[in-house]
Amino acid sequence: MQHRIAFLSKYPPIEGGIAARTYWLARGLAARGHEVHVITHGTGTAGQYQIEKAENPPDARPNLKIHRCENVIPWHIPEDKETFISLLDLTLDLVKRNTIEVLDSGYLVPYGIVGSLARKLTGVRHVMRHGGSDLEKFLKNGIFPTLLADSIASSDMIVTNKADETNFKSMTSNVISIPAYIPDEAVFHPNRDRHLKHGRLAFIGKINYHWEHKALDKISSIMGYLVPEYECLIVGQGNGLSNFKQSLTASLSAAIQWRPFIAPWDMPELLENLDAIFLFESMLPYRTFSNLALEAIWSGVGIITDRLEFADIYTDTVALTDDQVIAVSPDEPMEAAAKVKAWLNMRKKAVPRSTITFNDYLTINEKIYTRLLDMR
Repeated sequence: MQHRIAFLSKYPPIEGGIAARTYWLARGLAARGHEVHVITHGTGTAGQYQIEKAENPPDARPNLKIHRCENVIPWHIPEDKETFISLLDLTLDLVKRNTIEVLDSGYLVPYGIVGSLARKLTGVRHVMRHGGSDLEKFLKNGIFPTLLADSIASSDMIVTNKADETNFKSMTSNVISIPAYIPDEAVFHPNRDRHLKHGRLAFIGKINYHWEHKALDKISSIMGYLVPEYECLIVGQGNGLSNFKQSLTASLSAAIQWRPFIAPWDMPELLENLDAIFLFESMLPYRTFSNLALEAIWSGVGIITDRLEFADIYTDTVALTDDQVIAVSPDEPMEAAAKVKAWLNMRKKAVPRSTITFNDYLTINEKIYTRLLDMR
């Protein structure tokens, strides 16, 4: 059964995991014949976290349409950009004009709150999702406590994962746990035919003011012991990039290749040309689930981590081996680099032993929509 679905979420050119997840899920559901709309902020709203030239995906589909808040708000007192109201107005208009059956919001603030209001004003079924940072920054930190609690309680379904479901069960019984994200194996897959002339390693991600939390200083130190034997890339951007670069010696900064962040549809090609990515998480202020980690694993790319328990986060999704993941100490860069070299010399790109396919993931989401619509 085909549905009329609208995603209310971050979306390219906004950078990040939620935007990428929305892109791939919307694309996958459209390929199955559903009428899919995406409601998101206008271009230019993400500042330094906007990906250049990523407004229009190259694989446009007639049943997948993107709607952005581009209207100009008249100046008034108190002066405010009123982006929340613009997002709500666009959502209400789209739901009514296209007879949307399910509104699927991808992040608690502002999308989850907007979705809840649209639910009350139009009666559209509302599925609320979340990321990792919004749980910590807003829900657990008590920001907008009354509004968030009411939005959660009034949603038709909260889509979460097993590790986070307790955050919602005190507010609603409409909670379902599913995999946070599954890559499309049709586009993320090992390329056995390509033999790189030089090994390539990379860090990929946002670079904000708190770049130390991602141990970028420690990652770059390890990279210093790997070049020129390996090409080392930092693919990212953000308001901390300039400060991070200034923290490095001139020689190390020159040895590293710097690239801006890329659109989700360009990520498979980037990963195809990498041997491994750095993903240091032990210094982050909260537990994280990395979409990029799964995309790398699906692509046969190794993970260099600083967490011995890294594989435990993904046990419901994929079975990882030492050939796919290596844990090193970020405080011993020379020793870490030597360990990485030895590991790279013995490992091969391998097909991941995944426990769920992308088609399974799409089916799980379709069943959520069908279940809600059958309740009418």
